[in-house]
Amino acid sequence: MAIYTPEQMNAGVLGEVLTAGTTYAFTFTTDTYASQSVYFNSAQVVMNSATTTNASLQGSSTNQIVGSLNIGQRIPLSNSPISCDINQTATIFVNGLTRGSGATLSFTSTGWNGVNGSGTGKITEAFVVNTSGSNYISGDDLNVPRGTPGIQGLGFTNADKAAIMDIFPDKIKGTYISSNFDGVIANFDRAVSQSNFVSSSTGIAFNMTQVPKAIDGNQLGAFGFTPTATIPVNSYLIKSTGHFTMRITG
Repeated sequence: MAIYTPEQMNAGVLGEVLTAGTTYAFTFTTDTYASQSVYFNSAQVVMNSATTTNASLQGSSTNQIVGSLNIGQRIPLSNSPISCDINQTATIFVNGLTRGSGATLSFTSTGWNGVNGSGTGKITEAFVVNTSGSNYISGDDLNVPRGTPGIQGLGFTNADKAAIMDIFPDKIKGTYISSNFDGVIANFDRAVSQSNFVSSSTGIAFNMTQVPKAIDGNQLGAFGFTPTATIPVNSYLIKSTGHFTMRITG
């Protein structure tokens, strides 16, 4: 449960997690002001997850980013360094584990010394060269197998393991994914009317008439929302033009 104040919503505030299949009640209450002139006609409420129009959502840890790998980025191995018996550099095209293709990575092994025996050469990272590919997604993995084709097939003699790399958001040049606001909207009450609602896959917007005091105490209106998919915390922006508090209860 969270409560959002008029000041927070007027400025724009990031929203809490909304779990798939859970019905949430959004309840609006009017606050007490010295002057009733603040309750002017209608007010607008917007909940928007569109990352292309909300700078506050760009770079949010709860939003994945899709695009090409950043040319010139160094991507460290997420497993331990690869041991081999050669000092060399080689390149290979790589695909993401779930999506993304076309990027070229360069691997370099250093430190091999035949005097000190096998396995003294080490690979600790990959380097994105001039072909960066497309459709990679943050949170995914890059995996180059150990054998042929793979690290050994590139000429890294006796390489002892595959190259596994995590794709963090800073490794991708692209567009952040907007959270999915598909779901069931129902239980419209009082000043919150279905006829004033506009909804899409990236958010909800509606107008409602403000009044100093509602019929029951200070409750202005309410509606219910059951999201189809989980909407992560901090992945949508809540804004309003009115003088009221919003409470979300699951």
